[in-house]
Amino acid sequence: MKKFLYVLLMLPMFLFAGCSNNNLFNLAKNNIAEARYNLYVGETENLKVMLTSGIRESDYVINGYCSDPCDFGVLTFNFKTQITLPETVNYVLTVGTVRFDGVLEQNPYDGSYVCDVKTIVNSSDVVSAKIIAGEFVESVELTCVNQNWNVDYIKALNLACDELNQKISTFIENDQFLGECYIKILNDDELGANCYYWYVNFVSRKGENYACIIDPISNEIMAKKEL
Repeated sequence: MKKFLYVLLMLPMFLFAGCSNNNLFNLAKNNIAEARYNLYVGETENLKVMLTSGIRESDYVINGYCSDPCDFGVLTFNFKTQITLPETVNYVLTVGTVRFDGVLEQNPYDGSYVCDVKTIVNSSDVVSAKIIAGEFVESVELTCVNQNWNVDYIKALNLACDELNQKISTFIENDQFLGECYIKILNDDELGANCYYWYVNFVSRKGENYACIIDPISNEIMAKKEL
């Protein structure tokens, strides 16, 4: 009889804990400032090309406040060899039967050439990219690295919320999540060209900053830290 009463007393605690974790996840999900959830890559002898797409806040500032999200797709060309380029460098991106084209901008930090096509590219789309720089013209077929992952970006966020529960629960005041979430796909070049992870980062309005890295196949938390 005593054992039965003990179970009844403990049951609400377990139910409350479950609801608390679920509530934390739902609040965090409604405050995603950026989710880079599809990544296409490809390379040739001269180029390494990457197309990242997803959603991100229209006013992209890491400050703990999440503004309205918009679709984005960022195409990046990195040169593996030394090539003299003209002042204007153009691109053509083909997604299925849809064509995007325009002028690339050079990133002043790493020298890569980038553009924002302002659209979400689905993981099942057939994608190719071409760079046109004077006499240098080269096309690259791109492959989606996350198409068959066990963990998508929403599950990665859920896993991160569970792992960092005690830390990020402090973001909640009056049932509001006073922070924002960033979800990205990282590549560890030291472990190999095809070694990718989910990176989930939580930033509060008070400057608190927590992150964890998740294996997209095994669900394993690879690392977590306070930034």
